Amino acid sequence: MTFLIRPLQLEQDLYAIHDLTAQLGYPTTLENIQQRWQNIHQDPNYQTLVVEHEQRVIGYAGLIQEYSWEFDEGYLRIQAFVVDEAYRGQGVGKRLIAAIEDLAKQRGLKLIQVNSGNREERLSAHAFYQSLGFDAYSIGFRKYLN
Repeated sequence: MTFLIRPLQLEQDLYAIHDLTAQLGYPTTLENIQQRWQNIHQDPNYQTLVVEHEQRVIGYAGLIQEYSWEFDEGYLRIQAFVVDEAYRGQGVGKRLIAAIEDLAKQRGLKLIQVNSGNREERLSAHAFYQSLGFDAYSIGFRKYLN
């Protein structure tokens, strides 16, 4: 199977990104995706890569370069990562992670970080990340403000 990994082009990728985001379980509309893209696209530290097979987007990764008080170097955080359900288990995600690793190295970064929900349906994602050398190391918290 041949894949092309390239930067997101919202005009042509909008519907695919919408459908894939829904597979992640994130509530969304086409208008939400357009608004999020406008916000994300303005930040030079953010990048979205898509995986294309036969001119169809079958996965994407939303990435942001961040800095931390924990260590001197910056790192690349995977904020969104999804492969179309029909293409899982075929090496697509592994190739996308390899492209993310290459991007991090090109930027002189030594760490990639990803959070994954603690719901039971995320256990296969946890196993996927661990199979590629990611370590489970923390618990995340969040608080919505009214």
